[in-house]
Formats: sequence, C-alpha cells, structure tokens
Amino acid sequence: MTPMLGSKLRREVRCNSRLMRLRSLLPLLFAVLALGLLAGCGSGDDGQAADSSTDVNQLLKDTFSGKKDIKSGKLDLAANVNSGGQSFAVKVAGPFETQGSGKLPKLDIDASLEGGGQSFQAGVTSTGDQGFVSYGGTDYEVPPAVFQQFKAGFEQSAKQSGSNGNQSLSSLGIDPTKWLTNAKNEGTAKVGDTDTIKITGDVDVSKLLDDVNTALQKIRSIGGAQAAQLPSQLTPGDKQQAEDAIKDLNVEIYTGAEDKILRRFLVTIKLAVPNKASAGTQPADIKLDFQLQDLNESQEINAPENTKPFSQLMSKVQGLGIPGLSAGGGASGQSGGSSGTSQENLQKYSECIKKANGDTSKMQKCADLLTP
Repeated sequence: MTPMLGSKLRREVRCNSRLMRLRSLLPLLFAVLALGLLAGCGSGDDGQAADSSTDVNQLLKDTFSGKKDIKSGKLDLAANVNSGGQSFAVKVAGPFETQGSGKLPKLDIDASLEGGGQSFQAGVTSTGDQGFVSYGGTDYEVPPAVFQQFKAGFEQSAKQSGSNGNQSLSSLGIDPTKWLTNAKNEGTAKVGDTDTIKITGDVDVSKLLDDVNTALQKIRSIGGAQAAQLPSQLTPGDKQQAEDAIKDLNVEIYTGAEDKILRRFLVTIKLAVPNKASAGTQPADIKLDFQLQDLNESQEINAPENTKPFSQLMSKVQGLGIPGLSAGGGASGQSGGSSGTSQENLQKYSECIKKANGDTSKMQKCADLLTP
C-alpha cells in the first residue's frame, strides 16, 4: 500500500514545472534514504552500551548490520525541497506493528505534500484483515477481495524471497564505512525519549552510488511487487548526473546507545540543478529526515469510522485523470455505460482469490474478472 501513496505523491510533484527539473535526481536521493529505512527495520547489536568514547567505525558496523528485529514503532519521514524561491514539503508518518515473519504488518500511515500552490493529503490503514485509503480527509474501505489479493501477494512475495524483515545495509551490500568520510562520534543526543549516539560525516558520492547500484538489485529481488518501481540499476549517465549536481552531501546518524538500532537518519544535500531560463544552474537544498520512535512499544491501530465506499474514491481519482487506479475500484452496482466493476464481478474475483490459495500466478489471472 505504501508504494501507492508514493506513486500519488510523485504525480502531484510532477505537476509543478520547477520540481520537474529535479525528478531525475530525486529518485536516486530517496533510494539512499530508503536504504537507511531498511537498516532501521532490522539491525542492532547486543553488546554493551555506547557512549562518546565508542569508536565511530564500531558504531557504524553495529548499527548497519545485525539481526535484531523491530516489532513496532512510529515512522516519521520528512522531505523538504527549496529551489528557485519555492519550497515543497513531503511528510509520511504513523504507527506500524508486525504480525509475524513474512506477514503484512498493521499500519496507519498518513502522507502529505505542501508547496508550489499544491496541497495533498492521503493515507493508508491496514488492520491485518481490512484495508482503508484516505484522501482529502475522507476514509474509504478497500474492497475485501482487492485487499486480500494485496495481502496474499505481499506474503507470497516474502515467502518466495525468503525475506524475514531482517535486512540490513550490510546484507544489501551497503557499507557506510566505505563512503562516509570524516565520520565523528559527536556524543549523546535524544531522539524522542531515547538516548542515542550522534554520528556525523560527509559522503563520497561516487562510492555511495556504487553501493546503491548493488543494493538496488537485491532490493528488487526481495521486495517483489513492492519494489517494482525502483530502477534495476543506475546508468552511468544517472551516476554522472548525480555527481555533477550534488555539491555537498552530509549525514547525521543517531543510533540507540543501548541497542545500536538506527533511530534517526538525517541527510542534507546542496544541488546545482539545470535552469532552462538562464541556460545555467540554480541552487536547490534538500533535507531528508527519517525518524523511528516508540520502538517495540504497543501501537493502537484500528479501522477508521464512517468510511465511504471505495467506488466513490475511484470516481474522484478518475475525475483527476489519474490512470491505472480503477481496477477493482469501480462503482459497484452500476450498469449501462459505466466503466466500473460490478458487485457480481467483485464476488467472482473474491472466490477466484480464495481458490488460488496464495498462488501468485493464479491470483494475477483473477484480475481479468475485474476488467470492465
């Protein structure tokens, strides 16, 4: 469900001409942050507590490798872009709680975009048995058959890849000690209520992108459909464009003093992006901030009240001209010239999904029943 939100946000961002000039670089920068998220969701160390005297390389090793699971927490991901006198802010935040290895987690994630005369809010909720999408302040229930397909596909993908939610940067081929330069242990700092050790450093962009290339292949192999939108490789042109545009790249890493689990990953980037009006470049500042709080604490995730039929959301989406989101979400019960999916077809689809019994290829064929 989270990739659906990402897709909507990207479409909104592309509506603004100035931010369009950054679109070829932003996926690379967000890929770097995504790797930090993966590390935060499955790393740790059982050794003694760290302090300001702990060797920084040991801290990095303990933080970005290991097998300590994260069961629950609150995600807070923010991205801020300032370019050409305009600013944009993207925020994704909310609680999550795992339901066991390879299972679809419970979550309640909201997303927003502000800037450039645009305002966009959306969200997804999964209780493990039901799915909901919010848009513009209204909650819509995902048809049970559609949700079960997504759930089965997620779990089947996790099973086939052997993924247990315990990936780390090390297992993905990412080694921060290779590209984090001038790394320093800055001592203790708070992230929420948690004691952490702050690590600062600069980044060797060329070496980082080499590691990103390796990691992209592994993420696509373990992420199934959820990782399908990531590129399989950064081309030499992509890498050169990034290296030419990035003038300064710094990171701050906050690792748990007791458990060496990533709590915050802050990236600040200064770019020189093409400016067609002047045939030169203009500066752009990007700040990416990932935080993980309330680690392994119980999270309250419930189905929203007063939900609307999913068909109403699809009508709004179609009115906005956003393609590719109507499958399974057409207005039920409509006939004649309607482009929606009938209730009868949804029932047939639900039965087909049950008979597929988790077989991904069979479930994909069931989707034909939803084609208007």
